Amino acid sequence: AMAKEVIGLPTSAGSNKLQRRAAACEPATFQSDLDINNVRARILNGGDMWWDLNSVAKYEIPKVDASSNAIRKNSLFAGAIWIGGLDPGGNLKVAAMTYRQSGSDYFPGPLSTDASTESGRCKFYDKIFKINREDIIAAYADPNVATDDISQYPANGDAGFKEAKVLAPFFDDNGDGVYDYANGDYPVLDPLRPRDRNTPEDQPDQMLTFIYNDRGNIHSETSGIPIGLELVTTAFAFKTNDEINNMTFYKTKITNRSSDAVRECYFGQWVDADLGNYSDDYVGCDTSRDLGFCYNGDDDDEGI
Repeated sequence: AMAKEVIGLPTSAGSNKLQRRAAACEPATFQSDLDINNVRARILNGGDMWWDLNSVAKYEIPKVDASSNAIRKNSLFAGAIWIGGLDPGGNLKVAAMTYRQSGSDYFPGPLSTDASTESGRCKFYDKIFKINREDIIAAYADPNVATDDISQYPANGDAGFKEAKVLAPFFDDNGDGVYDYANGDYPVLDPLRPRDRNTPEDQPDQMLTFIYNDRGNIHSETSGIPIGLELVTTAFAFKTNDEINNMTFYKTKITNRSSDAVRECYFGQWVDADLGNYSDDYVGCDTSRDLGFCYNGDDDDEGI
């Protein structure tokens, strides 16, 4: 089975049902690289990743120096979380992304606790917070050297916009639920880890954290009915001397802010794995290990 993106399909006009309760948010625009180890992976903040929004693959492994003229080898083209299910009336609700050929289903920022947002809040959160473990260690020792991404980390929502008190994960030194990097708080991967194993030194070598939702506008990518989801994703990696140095990881907290349960809900990790030349790729799965894989169908990749 070949995997190839399809760019430039007609934009969906939407429908009255899709327009109902939709804000007027613009699609996410921010890009950042997860690049602490042997991989340079492009991360976007609109529910998709591994490409540059201009049809160029950006999952480079092995990573080469940014200023080098060496040939760059990419093994993935795009990926996204797909979520779908039924509302109480039996209507299909879907949030998914592919190549933005018709638009977007996801938009920057959190939702209010009643599953709404507005364009200004989406624009405010149109960012990815890139934090290295060394940054956390340094800021914990001396808050005056904290990077902007640590000092402005989106740990708490704005009560004035009815956003949840806690958004992005952080170590809460005094347990008050308020992020204060100057007084012992810091970004973490997992806030539920025991205190003695959740120190600054225990964090991944690099974390890219961002917040997005599916209620910021109509779902012009899928024409699906918005669900009311708020997603907080951390893409992270470790710099090691073993095979983990060739890996990237992703953790997403998904909250249904809608008053409606999503029945028969399914989650999927969609991946367009272009292993070099896209036209000779095959994909498969090992169900016993919950493992999907991609491989070249012959010994000649016909270019990268």
